[in-house]
Formats: sequence, structure tokens, C-alpha cells
Amino acid sequence: MGLADLVIGISGNIGVGKTTLIEAASSPEFQDILLSILDVNQEATRKIASLSEDFDLKMLGNFYQEPKRFAFAAQMYFLNARLRREEAISNTRGIVLVDRPIIEDYYVFGRAQRVLGNMTENEFRVYAETFDLMNKKITPPDIYVYLRSDVETLQKRIAKRNRPEEKSLLDNPEYLQTLHHLYEDLHQNKLDESVIVIDAKKMKLGSNGELDKEYLREVLQQIASQVKSNPPSLKLEPQLGKWISTNPPEAVLKTIELEKELTDYLNKNQKIITVAGNVGLGKTTTTRILAHGLGIESSFELDKKHDLIDYELLSKFLQDKPRYCNELQVELIKRRLALRNKNKESGLSVIEDRSPEEDPAAFQEHFRNRGYLTERQLDVLQTESRSAYRSAAKSDLMIVLQGTPEYSRQRILHRGRPEEIAAWDLVELRDLHKLYQEFPGNVGSYGLHQGPIITLDVSKIDVTNRIHQGFVYEQMLKALKS
Repeated sequence: MGLADLVIGISGNIGVGKTTLIEAASSPEFQDILLSILDVNQEATRKIASLSEDFDLKMLGNFYQEPKRFAFAAQMYFLNARLRREEAISNTRGIVLVDRPIIEDYYVFGRAQRVLGNMTENEFRVYAETFDLMNKKITPPDIYVYLRSDVETLQKRIAKRNRPEEKSLLDNPEYLQTLHHLYEDLHQNKLDESVIVIDAKKMKLGSNGELDKEYLREVLQQIASQVKSNPPSLKLEPQLGKWISTNPPEAVLKTIELEKELTDYLNKNQKIITVAGNVGLGKTTTTRILAHGLGIESSFELDKKHDLIDYELLSKFLQDKPRYCNELQVELIKRRLALRNKNKESGLSVIEDRSPEEDPAAFQEHFRNRGYLTERQLDVLQTESRSAYRSAAKSDLMIVLQGTPEYSRQRILHRGRPEEIAAWDLVELRDLHKLYQEFPGNVGSYGLHQGPIITLDVSKIDVTNRIHQGFVYEQMLKALKS
């Protein structure tokens, strides 16, 4: 359960200036530049913490001298060190700057050892499996900052800092060149998160490694500006900090008070609350728990009692997407809006499992990307959606669940619906994940929801936890009364 308001991974080749940039960014002289990112969240902790690499100089030196002998041991050591650092990241508040995130271990340094023949096929397989097991337990940074430079510039900087264990990098540039190509591949093709690219060739280093202050200020302003223009929504919202640091009995009592206050409010004021999110993230569970706790009505996409797929057309679609995709999407426009209008006519507050806008804003775009819908079919569906939404009852609050595609897939496997297991593989979930990251900013354009939006990171917020429920109730009350 992380306390950080924002985690920024600082990424780049050996000698590019990661550590120097991190230390300067968190210094009193410049820290206000990045802290300005948190201005949108008054509950954020206004401090910057920097977490550097943990490495053994003897191990590193041995690896550089005899890479074939020490590559596997060195990479396993660095992987374990990165995992130990994750505990510090999860327990640190404010903005956390991470020097070389764990994703680089496999996609850059681990792969480089296999490319260069320093690891055998079996060693690399064991290393890759270990990385996969570890990486499942780790939440990636919200944003990556990639310091890009050429090998010639890197060698000049490595020579200037004159570390004995790095001498071999000057004699043979092939290792740095291989890392450079793998860094480019990582940041262009492998990451779902936002990447801010900095031209580090312009970075000026003094004789002792100090940065040119004018350049440093420009770089930090670029980072802050790009984060503000495309904020990671689930992290720039108020987080759990004060709730999980409060004495547990007091936090539970506060939850009970907020639950009663929110229940009374919803009994006096009809509100339609809708829950959105990628497949497998827990929309149905969230809907059930909130409806039960608040004593309000609920409506579900699937069978309410057994959480089964009892909708024949949906079941057919999950078994043959290309054949039934367009037919299902046409039917869902009518089905979802009929349910929305029924909820409105009841005169009671209600919480819905799945928002109608998810179809055009996420799923239909995804189906076009996969070839299940033609461009013309997509255009017609989205036009019909907008037309239908104009006269439909609007929702008052939207709760968007966010989480990694790996988490979605794990949940799908755990709940064991055969149709879903076959229908939603990791590739499709990753494409949907990208669309859902943009969803909170795009949903208003469809006209059905113009009210407040709460984003909940399901890897951090567990609605089955009584204290976490208090946090959710608090955010709901603030949003509904705003």
C-alpha cells in the first residue's frame, strides 16, 4: 500500500546524469519546481524524496572485468536490491524520485547480457522468470523521465568521474551501445506509462559533476509542465495517507460516521452513481459493497445474485468477437440506457455496475483497433451513442477503477468465468488499459456524465477493507457536495 502522491522513475544509460539530476531536483534550491505538480491536491505531502540505486562496488567491478563469469550473479543481485528498495518507495510520502526503476533490470540490463553472450540461455530463462515473479508485486512509476544521450557523450562523462570499476566501459563502447539500443526499445515500445524524454546531451557537467543551474531549471520545468498537461489521474487525487496512518479503531469509527452521513445524504437526494473500469478490476464487487454499506439500490451488468454471464448475446460475443461485436454494441446502447432511465424513474439513489460511456470511449475504440469493428461501424456506433445520450438521465458521480492489465488478468483467472478467461488475454487488456487511462479526461465529451469523477487505484484501495471504505466515503461526499 503506497503512500506516495507521485512516483517518477528517472531512467537512462550509465553516465547520463540520473543521480545528479535526482539529487539536484530534491535540493532546496529547485524542489519547488516539481512540488508545483501537487498544487491540484491540497492533501498531498509537499516534499521530494530521492531513492538512489543500491549496488555493491565489488560486485560491479567483478562484472565489468569478467562479464561472462559474473553477469548472472550481478543481475540477480541488482534485481534483489531493487526489490528491497520497493519497500522504501511504498512507505514514502510526497513525490518520490526513483533512480533506475526495476523495469530497466530486465528490459535493458538483463537482455543486454543475453545479447552479448554473457548469460547462457538457461541463465537468462531463470533470470527472466525471477523478474516476472518480482515485477508482479511492484507498482510501476506513474511517469518515466528518460534521459537520452549518445555513447560518445556518455564515455566523456564516465571518463570525467573516473570510477575504477567503469574503466572497461571506456575501452569497449559495445556494452554502452547495446544498452542505448535497449533503452530506446524500452521507452518506445514496452511501457504503458507516460514517458518524458530529456535531451541529456545538452546537460553541462562541471569538473566535480555539478550541473549547470540554468539547464537544470529548464529540465525540471519541462518535467513539471508535461506532468501538469497530462496528469496521472489516479495519483494526483487525494490518497489514503491519513487514513492508514491513523489509529485503526479511530479510523473505523470515522468510517462509520461518514457512512451514516453519506447514507442520510443519498436518502434525501436522489443520486445516480456509476462505476467504470477495465475488465476484471472489481466493478461488480465495488458496486455491491458500496450499495450494501450505504443501503441504496444497485444495478448490475451481469446476473446480480450469482455474478454470472446470463446475457446470451454477450456470451456469444465472448466466444466469437468478430462475428458478434457490432450486433452486441448496437444492443448495448439500448440496454444500458433503458437501465439508466429505469434507475432515474425510481426516484431513489442507485449505484450502477458499469457506465454506458465505457462502450464508445473504451471498448468500441479497442474493438476497432483489434479489427472486430470497421471504421464505418465505429463511426455509426459512436454517433448513435451520442444521439441516445442526449435525452438520457445523467449520472451524478462516476467512480473510475484503475489498475494494471496484469492485475486485471489475475482477477479474471481468479473468478474463473470460462468465457472471460478465453476472451480477455493480456494483449487485449493492455490495449484497454491505455484507453482507460485516458477515459476520465474523455468521458465528458459524450454528454451523459458532466459531474465529478473519482479515480481509485485498486492496487492501493481495497473496498473490502473497512478503513479504506472510509476514505472512499469521504471522497464521495466531497464530490457530491461540491
